[in-house]
Amino acid sequence: MTDQKVDLTKKLEEAKKRAKEKDHEDSKKMLEEKNTEIEKLKKELEEMTETVRRTMADMQNLRRRTQEERVETIFMANADLIKRILPILTALELAEKHVPDKAADWYRGINMSINELHKALAETGLQRIETTGKPFDPNFHEALMSVPGEKDMVLEELEAGYILGKRVIKHAKVNVGNGEKA
Repeated sequence: MTDQKVDLTKKLEEAKKRAKEKDHEDSKKMLEEKNTEIEKLKKELEEMTETVRRTMADMQNLRRRTQEERVETIFMANADLIKRILPILTALELAEKHVPDKAADWYRGINMSINELHKALAETGLQRIETTGKPFDPNFHEALMSVPGEKDMVLEELEAGYILGKRVIKHAKVNVGNGEKA
C-alpha cells in the first residue's frame, strides 16, 4: 500500500504539474488573444480618430465656404442695387452740367443730392474710377471717341465709371487721345 500511496502521490504531483503547465499555456494563449484584440481595438480607434479629424476639417471648410458664399451673395445684391442707382446719379450729374443761368437755388439742391448719393454709395464700398489724365485701360474705361491729344491717354470723362470691391460694375466712358496734335 505504501507503494500505491507513493505512486498516487507521484501521479497527483504530475497531474498538478500538468494542470499548472496547462493553466500557464491557457493563460499565455488567452493573454496573446487579449493583446491581439487590444491591438485591433487600437487600430480601430486610430482609424476612427482620423475619420473624426477629417470630418472636423470638412466641417470647417464647409463653414468657410458657406460664409464666403454668403458674403458673395450680399456683395452681388449690393452690386445689382448700385447698378440700378448709377443711371440716376449719371442723370443728376448731367443735369448739374446744364444748369440754366438763373437757377442757382435749383443747382444747389441738385448738387446736395449728388453729394449725398455719392456719400451713401461710397459707404457701400463703391469707388469712382479715375479717368482724366490717366492712361487708357480697357479694364476700367470704355473709349467712345478717339480725339487729337496724347496717344492712349484719357482726355475727357463723358460718364463716370465705378468699382465695387475689386469688380468694375460700370466702365467709365471716355475720350482717348489718338496721338495727333490738337
